Amino acid sequence: MRLAALISWLLTASLGAYMLRTWLVRGGLRRERARPGGLPPPLIFSHAGLAISGLLVWAGYLASGVRALAWTAVVMLMVIVGLGLCTVTLWTPYPARKPGERRAHAPWDESAVVVPDTPAAAAEPAQEPDFEVTDEMIRRLIEDSRSAGGHRPIRPNPAVLVPIAHGFAAISTFVLAVMAAIM
Repeated sequence: MRLAALISWLLTASLGAYMLRTWLVRGGLRRERARPGGLPPPLIFSHAGLAISGLLVWAGYLASGVRALAWTAVVMLMVIVGLGLCTVTLWTPYPARKPGERRAHAPWDESAVVVPDTPAAAAEPAQEPDFEVTDEMIRRLIEDSRSAGGHRPIRPNPAVLVPIAHGFAAISTFVLAVMAAIM
């Protein structure tokens, strides 16, 4: 069990190192610092640094057999997984958008909110929408989709599998480390 946890941890770390290297080479650090509300670089580096430190603690446990080191590594894994989940949560755009599509920020105007129970709301007529879908618009959309050859098949992106494999390997590492520490 101890060796399986080590192998799983090494696999997880190698996938994480690959993602970190790719992110750095493609200018991810510069890009995240430049945009407001970007992913904080200390979060990514804390996640990676703790993962390497935890791996070293686990190796120390394997070399010495001291159970306190095993439990220290398990506690470190809990923090590492928490930081990883924070990274994924902050990195994942919600709501999801298509590539190249920009987020639209809807302005919030409190004066436009009408509470239906007030007398003023009953006296005001319903406002017409600013936008209306016409038959002409629908016809053009149908013609455009036909001229484009219908819909394009969706091609899977294999790069998405790396973070997914990293996450599953991290879960496996945690479970194996807990089981090894208990035994």
